[in-house]
Amino acid sequence: MTETKYDNTLDVRGKCCPMPVLQTKKAIEDIKEGQVLEVLATDRGSKSDIPAWAKRTGNKVLGIEEEDGILKFYIQKGGGIMEGVRESGEIKPGDRKKKLAIICSKGTLDMAYPPFILATTAAAMGIDVALFFTFYGLDIINKKKYKKLKIAPLANPAMPMPPPMDKFFSNAVGAIPGMTAIGTMIMKQMFKKGNVPTIEQMIKDAKQMGVKLLACQMTMDVMGVKNEDLIDEVDDFVGAAAFISEAIDSDINLFI
Repeated sequence: MTETKYDNTLDVRGKCCPMPVLQTKKAIEDIKEGQVLEVLATDRGSKSDIPAWAKRTGNKVLGIEEEDGILKFYIQKGGGIMEGVRESGEIKPGDRKKKLAIICSKGTLDMAYPPFILATTAAAMGIDVALFFTFYGLDIINKKKYKKLKIAPLANPAMPMPPPMDKFFSNAVGAIPGMTAIGTMIMKQMFKKGNVPTIEQMIKDAKQMGVKLLACQMTMDVMGVKNEDLIDEVDDFVGAAAFISEAIDSDINLFI
């Protein structure tokens, strides 16, 4: 087998989605056009995620190898054809930059991760992203709450429990005082073990990648939340019509 030559190496072993894609994007930006980046990963999802990202961003995956559970990707910067662009570099008629809009309606720890994982991944693929925080979702961008988000085991039977708790844990146990704190601690430990970034870090990553954070003005008025109660990263305070105007032009709309 011919050995692929490369100019730089990115090691994301042990990191979970979306970090392999986000860090690959940053590493590609640091090399010259035509150079090759070697990416080492152990996240199984990377086998499909990194080629999908490369196809979307106009980079070319020269090869993928797997050895002892380690995935090796060889990506040439600018070696591919970006979706929606002709080989000559001309934009196809009617093509425009893709957009994603996500409504964030829940303020628990487990429901704060999906919108930011999807948002940062989409932004890394060159997609414009807007997150609209409404009702309890405002807690995710509340200065006093976003670092202390919780998850309640009660009425959440799908919540994974580590052994030996998984053997005897029933949903009724979630009603015992203190179980919300225990459930939150367990989930944070699971995230830490999987090298998943904190919500605080994901917000910073999202902003650095151009993701727009929009707060629902109606929810703020009803719940007595003031502008200064929200994190500085919030881009605007908008109503339903303003968000719908954003969403109607989006290619993908999600409700979380």
